[in-house]
Amino acid sequence: MKFNKLILASAVSMALAACGGGGSNSSTDTTPPPVQAPVSVVFTGTAAVGAPLEGSVTVKDSKGATKVAQIGSNGAYSVDVTGMTGPFVFRASGSANGQVYTVHSVATSADAAGKINITQLTDLIAANVGGQLSADFFDQFDKNAATATASTIDAEAAKLKEKLQAILTALGVDANTDLLRTPFIPLSSPLDKALDAIHVTVDANTSVATISTTANTSVITDDLKQKAAAETNPPKLAADNVSTATTDAPLVKKALTDFIAQFANSQPTVDALLPFAASGFLNDDVGAGDFFRHLVSEPALVGATFTDIEVHQIDYSDPAKITARVSFTVKTKTGQIMDRLENWKIRKTDGGWRLLGNLRTLELEAFASMSKNVGANGTCYSTGINFNVVDRTPANNTTSGVVDHIIITGPGMPQGGLRYNAQGASYGWVNTANSSGNYVMSTDCGGLSPMGNDGVERLPDNAVYVVTAYDASNAKLSFASGTSDGTYVLKVQRRPLTLSETKASTAFPTLSEQSLAALSSYNTRDLTLAVSAVNPNTVSWITISEETSGISSGLESTESPTAAGTFSTTFKLPVLQAGVTVKSRNVRIESADNYRRYMQTSYNR
Repeated sequence: MKFNKLILASAVSMALAACGGGGSNSSTDTTPPPVQAPVSVVFTGTAAVGAPLEGSVTVKDSKGATKVAQIGSNGAYSVDVTGMTGPFVFRASGSANGQVYTVHSVATSADAAGKINITQLTDLIAANVGGQLSADFFDQFDKNAATATASTIDAEAAKLKEKLQAILTALGVDANTDLLRTPFIPLSSPLDKALDAIHVTVDANTSVATISTTANTSVITDDLKQKAAAETNPPKLAADNVSTATTDAPLVKKALTDFIAQFANSQPTVDALLPFAASGFLNDDVGAGDFFRHLVSEPALVGATFTDIEVHQIDYSDPAKITARVSFTVKTKTGQIMDRLENWKIRKTDGGWRLLGNLRTLELEAFASMSKNVGANGTCYSTGINFNVVDRTPANNTTSGVVDHIIITGPGMPQGGLRYNAQGASYGWVNTANSSGNYVMSTDCGGLSPMGNDGVERLPDNAVYVVTAYDASNAKLSFASGTSDGTYVLKVQRRPLTLSETKASTAFPTLSEQSLAALSSYNTRDLTLAVSAVNPNTVSWITISEETSGISSGLESTESPTAAGTFSTTFKLPVLQAGVTVKSRNVRIESADNYRRYMQTSYNR
């Protein structure tokens, strides 16, 4: 790197001078100068988005060379760039608060002597230095490294700080803090509190970032293509209620932890849970009583915890309805992930915080889904996105009108969006593309494959999908609650695997040979199934359905795998009545990976 070469050149010059480098010295001493050990150049710092990241940091130099280092405890990283050529860009990829993040930073050779932070704020600085999306700046850094001069980096960092100064001051961040270089400690430093309070989203189509806060409706935008010098009077983020929100956020989290504590040792009663609900509670179209009845019937919740609680915003606009929007992860007693719940509301009522649910009038869920179908004629694979849509109470859906269908728009959807037609109450809705809840993007099972490997691979992580309701005449309707603009938004954390990746994956759940034999023996009514190759970090689901000449039946179970990714369970199938025969059986096993992508294996016998 340039900084390293400068040090070595200086050392060589001094050695030559000591040996009489001038031509007039007649000394014949030919003793060579001492060999200089290579100077080690190391970048250190913290990778965090409020919470520390768990993952890795990749640094790239001006020639495109890269090095990777794992992020250590509390977001600390250290990466040796000896021999590389500055300037540098950084990419930190990992998880925090149950979500996947990728953030960037930028530095010159001279910065190696100090700290370089990698946060959502340094991501903005890097993007503004490059005049483009931070991911593109990183990917093409060998072509545009010339933009990363010390003066440009400092100017962009100073301009961002100017926009955020009111927030930083309100949260006690020192006036001399450098957003790029000042060391901080996640979960404790004032700067980290600011990272918790400041949210950044970027529109990839317009290269415009939106900056907002946890505490108010103040929003500013940042055109990544516009340089700091051109922003003579930039918009500034307001600090209203920021200090109050910092105090309220722990109380919001406590409302959730107090609720799940009722399951610490046994299944509580519904009456014991009702005081934790605010008036008007609604979650996935289910009121408090029915929702809690479902929870207390789930044995896996005994000893469960709520973790990775993230307070996205606290809305103080209506003092009578102060409401926090949160996300959190549900884990079993043994620490396995059951679910990640997004966009829940917690309302301040009578001085305390109570659960309000997600306030949605439809049950909605979206996740990447890969399927392996094993049957008598062989094995085939599919990949896509599953949109689970259920309407339990059609009468409460919209502000006016009856929902006939919904349209889902977003990355990878058909032109004009993906249509799901309404079904009867409590039945899963199906799309018009492949008559299923699952939108198949690519398959070798027959049927349409609207996207090839390249198309699926181009889908972004954390893709956003918008759900819009329509009546039978195609008039747009507004959902009645749980929305600010009449639509619902779903996010898919990681893109689906391509079909090639799906077929090569070893992460599909697998039934043992003995279990397959038992599955094929229709006379076996106590059916023990042994499963391997599931993710030990998440719960698994197994369902068996049996078609008979009489009444067909189905059973399902939630399982906690061993550390080796195995489990065994026994289904007690109904005794066959006289004259009734079994036509077929199907076992479906689902296991989510660490990015909430579902790997599903289906066995048909």
